Amino acid sequence: MSQFKVVPTAILRFNKQPPSFKNHSAQEGFSLIEVLVGLSILAIALMSGLKALNQTIQTQTAIQEQYLAMTSANNALNQIYLQKRWPEFGKKASSCSQLNLPLVCIQNSFSTPNPAFKRIEIKVFASTLTNPNEPQGKRLAKLTAIVFNYQAQDL
Repeated sequence: MSQFKVVPTAILRFNKQPPSFKNHSAQEGFSLIEVLVGLSILAIALMSGLKALNQTIQTQTAIQEQYLAMTSANNALNQIYLQKRWPEFGKKASSCSQLNLPLVCIQNSFSTPNPAFKRIEIKVFASTLTNPNEPQGKRLAKLTAIVFNYQAQDL
């Protein structure tokens, strides 16, 4: 007879340790330090995104204010053209608000070498609701034009 003993395969399977039992000394998942490092990197990335968004909003607000100020300056100049009256020399301030932005237009009239023309300079500043004719802060727009004297009789 043979010297080897025949053992059924089913018995051998039960002698082995099932695969669900792992060595508990091996690491499973992330440590607390790894989670904190990951969260801090995520927080830095989100903060830089928020800073970029804030800068974009500030830029858009400044562009809108300058656009509205230039619209006010154009309106003031068109009013001079449409009235067809010779503007007085000197400085004149008037409220020229656009939308909900309080603005003040300061109009300066200067002589030119040709007496039939005047140089008009309109500067637009932000103002306050309490004192709409007093400029506050930096200049938002400046418009310069030459106006013809429509009242001149000898032309």
